[in-house]
Amino acid sequence: MLISSLKPGETAESETDSDSDASEGWEQEEAICNDDKMPKRPIRKSAAALCISVGYFSDPMEAQGLSHFLEHMVFMGSEKYPQENDFDEYIEHRDGSSNAYTDGDNTTFFFDIQHSYFEEALDKFANFFIAPLLSQDCVDRELEAVHSEFELYKADDSFRLDRLLMSLAKVGSPYRTFGVGNRTSLRDEPSAAGTNVYELLRKFHLRYYNASLMTLAVESRDTLDHLESMVKAIFGPTPTRNCEAPDFSAFVNPFPPTVYKKVYKVCPVKETASIVLAWSLPPMHSHYRSAALKFVASIVGYEGRGSLVAYLRKLNLAVELNAGCAVDDCTQHNQMTSIFGISVELSELGRAAPITVVDHVFSYLHMLRNAADLGLANPSATATPWGDRTFASLVPEFEKLWASNFHFQEPLEPLTNVQTIAMAMRKFPPHEVFIADSLILEPDLKAYVDVVHHLTPEKAIIAVSLPEFNAHSMADAKEEVFHREPWFDIRYAIDEISDEQIQQWQDSPILPDFHLPEVNRFITNDFELLPQVEDNEVPVELSLGAIQPFGELWHQQRVKFNVPTAHVTVHIYSDVPQQAKDVALLRLWSGALNQRLQTLLYCANEAGLSYSVAALDRGLEIVVGGFNEKLLLLYQAIVDVLAQPVTGDNEEECLLSEGSFAIHKDRLRQKTCNQVLNPCKLNTHLRSYFQQANIHLVEEYMKALEGLTLNDVVVFVAAFLSRVYVKAFVYGNVPAMEAKQYVDYTLFTLKPREVAVLKPYRKAALPACLSRLRVMNFDKADVNTYLVLVSPLRGTPSHDLRYEVMNEVLESCLQESAFAYLRTRETLGYSVGLYSWSLSSTTGQCGLSLYVSSQANKFDSNVVAGRMYAFWYRIMPYIVFHLKEEAFRTSVEALIAANLLEDAAMKVEINRNLKEIFSDRHVFDRRQRSVEILRQLKLSDVQDFYRETYHNLEKQPSLMIQVDALSDVESTDDASSVDGSAKALKTFDWPLCVVPMSGDQAEAERSAALSVDVREAVLACAPSLITDAAKGDPIPEDKSVEVALPRIVEIPEVRDFKHKVLFAPSA
Repeated sequence: MLISSLKPGETAESETDSDSDASEGWEQEEAICNDDKMPKRPIRKSAAALCISVGYFSDPMEAQGLSHFLEHMVFMGSEKYPQENDFDEYIEHRDGSSNAYTDGDNTTFFFDIQHSYFEEALDKFANFFIAPLLSQDCVDRELEAVHSEFELYKADDSFRLDRLLMSLAKVGSPYRTFGVGNRTSLRDEPSAAGTNVYELLRKFHLRYYNASLMTLAVESRDTLDHLESMVKAIFGPTPTRNCEAPDFSAFVNPFPPTVYKKVYKVCPVKETASIVLAWSLPPMHSHYRSAALKFVASIVGYEGRGSLVAYLRKLNLAVELNAGCAVDDCTQHNQMTSIFGISVELSELGRAAPITVVDHVFSYLHMLRNAADLGLANPSATATPWGDRTFASLVPEFEKLWASNFHFQEPLEPLTNVQTIAMAMRKFPPHEVFIADSLILEPDLKAYVDVVHHLTPEKAIIAVSLPEFNAHSMADAKEEVFHREPWFDIRYAIDEISDEQIQQWQDSPILPDFHLPEVNRFITNDFELLPQVEDNEVPVELSLGAIQPFGELWHQQRVKFNVPTAHVTVHIYSDVPQQAKDVALLRLWSGALNQRLQTLLYCANEAGLSYSVAALDRGLEIVVGGFNEKLLLLYQAIVDVLAQPVTGDNEEECLLSEGSFAIHKDRLRQKTCNQVLNPCKLNTHLRSYFQQANIHLVEEYMKALEGLTLNDVVVFVAAFLSRVYVKAFVYGNVPAMEAKQYVDYTLFTLKPREVAVLKPYRKAALPACLSRLRVMNFDKADVNTYLVLVSPLRGTPSHDLRYEVMNEVLESCLQESAFAYLRTRETLGYSVGLYSWSLSSTTGQCGLSLYVSSQANKFDSNVVAGRMYAFWYRIMPYIVFHLKEEAFRTSVEALIAANLLEDAAMKVEINRNLKEIFSDRHVFDRRQRSVEILRQLKLSDVQDFYRETYHNLEKQPSLMIQVDALSDVESTDDASSVDGSAKALKTFDWPLCVVPMSGDQAEAERSAALSVDVREAVLACAPSLITDAAKGDPIPEDKSVEVALPRIVEIPEVRDFKHKVLFAPSA
């Protein structure tokens, strides 16, 4: 399918020859700007997605994960473009992105790039499917990338639960397939059986990767005629063979009867406490026009009054509930089955009584069955025994809501759009591709009732995940009770459910609290737009009159996207939060507010509105968005709850009781546990701790959380609201007078006594060396490691943005080379890279970081760190100082185009202006100023900048944070350590385990860095970036070839380093 992003009245840019060189592209960009450097015509990215109707359901049993492995191999060069990283390098250097994913019955590849490079990029992309190399030399390296990806999934409880469900399918069913793949399934087992995986890979490719099984979506700023001729010319040679898409209809109903009438007690790897009920329905794709699955999910997942989750929260048994079937996920929706699920996140009380939660689920479903039957028998009824709504009356309301949301939705970004379309083309007729997943095309009351009747106790697969099951499992050394899923090593026990219990659930008494959703008071009726001539190109600050000392209001009236919507962000700051205890109180209060609002305002979400309340380091953030007619009403309802008493005799009018306080406190503990058990998030936490003065160590935060009382919340909230400063940004179809009402109502309702005094953020004084910290991951069973080298840029924020711009140029030049070296050449892990960052909302400082997510059972962290040093201190300077003028100009041109890029959606402009408003400097013309700097920039300027900053080891500060893991988890017999780890999940005691750097470790890191042949590495990871002279023999006087490693200083104690070095008290 071809999509032209030309707007009515626009013409395509001149369709120049795609082989034009970089300087011609440079001149093209100059031509679209006027004398003020403002774009005459905004640029929009071009994108393409190709979906192949084959996935891991078709994997041979002797090599499970083969289709995922092939997805990786396809990107490793083609006959026309044989260089391994040619496509990635081309895309990355031109402000583009690319990726792919493998699902059960499809594999999808996609990319986006600046329009002027689209044709050449599309040709490179197409040749992956015309004639990929599938070189045997890449097999081992890409297998390691697949295995690294598997290790990341293995530590994800939601993915593990999906895997367990699939493993329960009938033997021989494609639904059982282990789709991710790993070393065992793709190397060890096939090797032992004498199976040649490479031959299977090529046969699989030959059989399925052909035009008859492909759908292609292309979006670009061209005429449809030009797009058609271009696509035909480029994709014409794609092989067309006599092959049909795999048919799995013979495997309908994949689960044997033996999986039902059981409770599966699952051991999670994180602090996960949940119940999942899953039903295997017949494949429901044929009912897409009625949206039967979505319709029933909207009722079961409703969170307002009368809902299942509202009742569970009232009893303090649960905190969250999700329901439905993810129709875009083949795990849940395919030719064999459609899985409808209800997932309940349990509270501490719910963990002790999971079956009680199941009782209430079936009581609600009993009510829903009766209401559905009554609606089908008497569609014209106006009321039921379960409220003023009838099942049938929900149909026209949902039709109206979904139609409004669809017709006034913002345009999708091209990359998202083409993925969605390429997938939809496989399932829907062309005229319904855009609407099939969004609208009720043919209401079918009987189809809705049928879905409800599938949700019965005798057909439910019930899984309970509780951390305490881990201790029980470890005590079961002979595995007499606990079973093991082989691929993800999921431990689970099975409890039989009696026929009597099934019958009790079937006949569950219907509780008076349950009823169908109420009439939605947030439905929009007025979709009128304000005059576009009154649009503000940038936000303007409005006067608040007498209340000006208490805040500031920024407003941008904007209807250029032709949608009657608005977006409002309000920060309510206070100078009360200072200590770790205050942070814990603020987060607990925020959590309680959100839960109360979910019951009161969930209907707003259904009506195309959205809201959120989040804790900031200095206060609360309230965000509302959607149709503007009733947006102020939604915001006022949130502020009203904010002003409610924390406690009181009437639970309907207060926020917390002793029982709910304990639930929110424990949930905060759980969420924090899950964050620090993730090595990436633990690393992020430590970086934030070192970079920002007001961030508290997780150990301090958890100890403070442990000691909180309900009275602490009462005292804190009163103190917080007495001293505030409000900062707001109102954007969209809202006039200035209405914008003022947001701040007016906030201050009138909260009635603060004093203005909060907010101190400026301090910049961390990182020493001019490489400060190194290594800690152990908290999860002893997780082999994933995460290392980040952080290098802040001295002199930022700069007064003229020049440093920030040159930092982005460096990132653009080096990003793909970092990936090619760390992942492709060294195969250190699946997730690696180099990126620029900015602390825009605090100090304004920016910098570069290099990161690697690896596995301790594959690479010692000393080796990973050493290879990262090799790139940063040896390879990177070689590339920078030998950079070709053409490569430099390509990166600069891409950045110019990125700054002139058309805002694909309202949220892009909103987020850009939010960043400016909530920073110390409001540089609303940042993009235009950046373009001016880029146009004047020379290669020598960037090289001098690099020499004076990142390359100056005597002055440049850097920080290396390493989250390490045990390397031999699988073979350890120390059950007590794993048991202890499981027990630790329910504690507030989370001390960091700092690993001192021994002399051997330091030498191992140094050796791993210095043993790399720089010239060879550069030729492998950046051959197109460096000059021809730099590819030859070393020049004796060329001192940039080898540079010394920096002075590495260990951080022995994190608190002392922060408070005595980074943020030492002023003299």
